[in-house]
Amino acid sequence: MKTPFVPYSVAMITPFSEKGELYLEGIPSLIHYYKKHDVPALLISGSTGEQHSMTIEERSSFFHAVKKEAGNDLLLYGGVAAVQTKDAMALAISAEEAGMDAIMLGFPPYLRINQQEAFSYVEKVCSVTTLPIMIYNNPLRTGFNLQVETLITLAKKFPQIVAFKEAGDSSSVPIVKKQLGSAFTVLSGFDLNIFEDAKLGFDGITSILGNIFPGEIQTIIKAIQTGKEEEAKKQFNEIQPFMESIIELGTLRPIKYLLEKHNIQAGICREPLSTLSVEEKKIIEKVFSVILK
Repeated sequence: MKTPFVPYSVAMITPFSEKGELYLEGIPSLIHYYKKHDVPALLISGSTGEQHSMTIEERSSFFHAVKKEAGNDLLLYGGVAAVQTKDAMALAISAEEAGMDAIMLGFPPYLRINQQEAFSYVEKVCSVTTLPIMIYNNPLRTGFNLQVETLITLAKKFPQIVAFKEAGDSSSVPIVKKQLGSAFTVLSGFDLNIFEDAKLGFDGITSILGNIFPGEIQTIIKAIQTGKEEEAKKQFNEIQPFMESIIELGTLRPIKYLLEKHNIQAGICREPLSTLSVEEKKIIEKVFSVILK
């Protein structure tokens, strides 16, 4: 199966209203912003999209609303992960019905499942969709770490598994690439580790900070891929202090605040995540005197 997973995509935020309700009305503004900056692909309802704060029905409606607005102008990856396998299956079905191009399949948070349980979870999701799948390993958030051997067994059994996003032990990546071949895509989610990850064999990134630096990070990725590392490092060094400031303030909260400041309907985060305090707003505004062209 041909992979739709490209070297650069942005993990789209999910807009919520002041009352904490899903704000579908904000989608046109966001999609226009991503298109304006030539973002090739979006990850819909992943960790950055606050997926586990949303009901299955909300996530399904979000898939459909984003696809309706984006049309065929962007590749769309539906974020699928749930505490119960049946819910993950329902989300996978919904992603395909909505017209997503692929699925990023994450593991259940909190449960700390074992390798066989993880295998069964993936197997059952694969059984209900024909979409290409990227397995997402994020032990920091889930409490579960997918072993390399389990991933390789899954990828060999289910041809629709064509990619892997590793947010755990990056030393596994050379093994994955050797065992599954160069056509098997491996992506990162850490914007600050772009150069280290490229040396390990990562093919690219689903970027969080691409929400604020959509063009700059894409330029960096392209430069790395074409062997122009010095050019990439120069661009990276220009935005690194700004990226670090966002991360220091909690990443998602300042991202939404900065977008809203520039009339992009990003909304706020759902509680227990908070909005920026007055002092935090002053800090981020001082750092970002000019941003979002």
